[in-house]
Order: sequence, then C-alpha cells, then structure tokens
Amino acid sequence: MTIYINGTSGISGVDGSSSTPALQGTDSNTGISFPAADTVAINTGGSERSRVDSSGRLLVGTSTASTSGTPKLVQVVDPGGAAIGLGRTTATSISNNFFLGGLDFLGAGLTPSAHIYCYADADQSSTSDLPSRLEFFTTADGASSPTERMRIKNNGESWITPTLYGLVVSSATGAGTTYTLYEGLYSGGSVGSGTLAFRVFSNGNVQNANNSYAGTSDIKLKENIVDASSQWGDLKALRVRKYNFKEGQTHTQIGLIAQEAELVSPGLVFESPDRDAEGNDLGTVTKSVNYSVLYMKAVKALQEAMERIEQLEAEMAEVKAQLS
Repeated sequence: MTIYINGTSGISGVDGSSSTPALQGTDSNTGISFPAADTVAINTGGSERSRVDSSGRLLVGTSTASTSGTPKLVQVVDPGGAAIGLGRTTATSISNNFFLGGLDFLGAGLTPSAHIYCYADADQSSTSDLPSRLEFFTTADGASSPTERMRIKNNGESWITPTLYGLVVSSATGAGTTYTLYEGLYSGGSVGSGTLAFRVFSNGNVQNANNSYAGTSDIKLKENIVDASSQWGDLKALRVRKYNFKEGQTHTQIGLIAQEAELVSPGLVFESPDRDAEGNDLGTVTKSVNYSVLYMKAVKALQEAMERIEQLEAEMAEVKAQLS
C-alpha cells in the first residue's frame, strides 16, 4: 500500500490495484508528519497527539520523552494525569473469571517471565456492578513459566503464595519502639484508616490491643490426649541467663540460651536455615527457643508445686492438731 501525505486532505493510503483510500484523514488538521529524521508524529485537531521518536519511543500527549530511566512508552495528560486503559470488547455483561486485561513482561526469547492480570471476580452485570481482582505472577529460578504469587480480590483481601518467605518487611531504622514494621487496624473506612489492633515494632516488640494471644485448642482437632509427664526436673535444670544481643539491641534481657535449653529439653528448640539476601541456604542454622511451649511446661511444674504445697499444708495441720 502507498501512503500519501497531503496538506489539504490529510493522509490517505491507496492500494496499488484500487483507487479507494485505505486510510484517509478528515480535514487539513489531521495527518501524519515527519518533523525530524526517523520521527513520525500523528496530528489531529490542529495539534500533535502522539509521536514515535528517533529512539523508537512512543510518546502520547507529549513530544519530549522522560529524562529519567528509559521508558519506551511515555504518556502525558494535563490536566488529570496519564492513564492506560486495558479491557475486553464492550459487552452488556461479563462473566466471572473473564480476562479483562493485563501486562506481560518478556524474558529470554520473548517468553513471558512475569504477568499482572485483571479478571472479573464475579459476574459483571451492569456498569454499577464491576467486581474485579488482580493477579501477580513471577517465574522461579530454574522454571520456564510464571506462577501466581499474589492476588488482590474484589473485597481487598490479599493472598500471597510464596515458595520461601511469606512476607518480609525491612526497615532502614534502628531497633526500637519508635518505628513500626507491621500494623493491623480494624473498623477502617479507607486504606490506612482504622483503630489499632496489632503492631510489631522494629526491635521485635509486639503490641496487642487486648493482650490476647491464642492457639488452636479445640478437642475435635486433637487425638492421643494424655496427661503431660512431670516438668519439675526440666524447669529446675534450665538456666535463666542475662544478656544483650550483639547487633540491633543493646538493652539487657533475661531468657534461655538455645544450645543450653536443647540439652535439657530438645523439644523447646527449633532450627531455621541461615540464608543470604537472595534466599540461598548458607548451610548453617540459627536456633530458637519456643517460649510458648516453655510457658506450658512452667504451668505443669506450678501445678506440681501446688500439689506439694497442699500436701505440706495438710501434714502441718495434722502435726498442729496432734500438738494441741
């Protein structure tokens, strides 16, 4: 097809075997121009609307590319800001799980390496009922196709399905109770609003609005239920130490040393692999003490102590009765 540039009729394209225009502008204010070498500009209404510049960048609403980074698509809209619309063919209704639009990020061989997709999250029956969700996909090391890692549902619920860490929050601040790593709110009417329910500070302190920390304990979920054996000996053998951590926190604490507690009660200690910033296993482990188990051992030992005290009280009462 041959393209003709004409100052009065705009732009028209005519097939070599036909005199019927394949593309045609409507007036002298519409056309394609070549303002500089290897640059093409599209004009409508007497103004330039978009441009493909000499670097192959598509510019929409501007003739100047961003000076930061190297974006290949630049859109500038004043007033109101820029937006890109992705969607299905207009329809009176869209069914649940219909694909609405998305972005594909291509890797080696132009193969999809990551996606951000939008789906209908229920039937969309009218312009006033448009439930949707976003799905985020990445490709694992050694894999050849993206896997869904995160989903934001129509009600704002966020689901994460990682292969290693569920959620990692990092703070550039020092350890303390001035800065928050995580905060949970309730009765929030908008993003970031609500009443504090739960907070984790940068030094690891946890603040809970009602001081309630529960574990799943329903009998319907348990089996092989028997009375726990004596914990008296374990509690006596554990060494409660005073110390401070080498990094991050300098205040003195009391607690157990995992290696020492492991010699007394191995079930109190668990190990986690040490990993580098990329998540690679370094071949070493860090030991931790399960203090929630220790608390229950202490409760059992306290019950034993109460029994001994009650026995001694009964014996003392009997002795006093005999002496009187």
